Amino acid sequence: MSRFLPFLLLFATGCEELDAFLPTIAFQTLDVNEIDFTEAKVDFVFGVDNPNPVDVGLSSFSYKLGLEGVELLQGDNADGFQLAASDASELRLPVDLNWQQTWETVQATRGEDNVAFGLKGRFGFDTPLGEARIPYDEGGQFPALRTPKFRFKNLRATGVNILQGTANLELDLGVDNDQGSSLFFDSFDYGVTLDGQPLATGLINTFEVASASEGDLSLPIQLNLFTVGATIVNAVTSGGALDVGLGANMDVQTPFRDLQGNPVIVPLSVSEAAPVNITL
Repeated sequence: MSRFLPFLLLFATGCEELDAFLPTIAFQTLDVNEIDFTEAKVDFVFGVDNPNPVDVGLSSFSYKLGLEGVELLQGDNADGFQLAASDASELRLPVDLNWQQTWETVQATRGEDNVAFGLKGRFGFDTPLGEARIPYDEGGQFPALRTPKFRFKNLRATGVNILQGTANLELDLGVDNDQGSSLFFDSFDYGVTLDGQPLATGLINTFEVASASEGDLSLPIQLNLFTVGATIVNAVTSGGALDVGLGANMDVQTPFRDLQGNPVIVPLSVSEAAPVNITL
């Protein structure tokens, strides 16, 4: 008996009956495989149910992915695979999304952890009558991770002793969190330069920045005025601007979870440089 006999019998009674014999497709979930401040690697997971007593070939599928109504990616897969007879199968559509390119096009709402996605396309199934194409149009929430921003706010001279040749400074930073949840920063390992000279290092175990807000972070700098350059001494004792550089590495606990349900922790490196006025 031909494996296509059920299809042929349906064709003999009317093509409209074929729709009831085709596999059904339902979007199930979005799995986040990897996410960091550069990109997100996700799988859109579909359930495909083949009610037929014969194997049916998924001959092709296509997709168009958009965030917040802006189309970003599209593609076709003409390879397909076989769906087992009278069985349910899982179809994973892998997508890699570059954040820089995404946020240049899509505006993510401040104070939100996710943006709306739209995914549409078609599945093509082999039948004796040719390829039967089934459209799909799905939507949901996509994790929207944005890189926190560091900026220099102030450089304060908190104590200067000319006779002893010492000065204590505080470098005030603003740390902006665009997410809808708090971000937790761990193992903040930093170095600060003044006028090109490396003058301070340190490690801050942890700090938190609340959602949709800018947090404050102060870094202490202790100077020996007998060993630093004249530009730094003049700025510290008389006021003025210094070229400040900051390099830091840290781990950031994001609002998102991995497939095992654990918080996603992402490494982040920061490099900032700008002239900053000293407040005496």
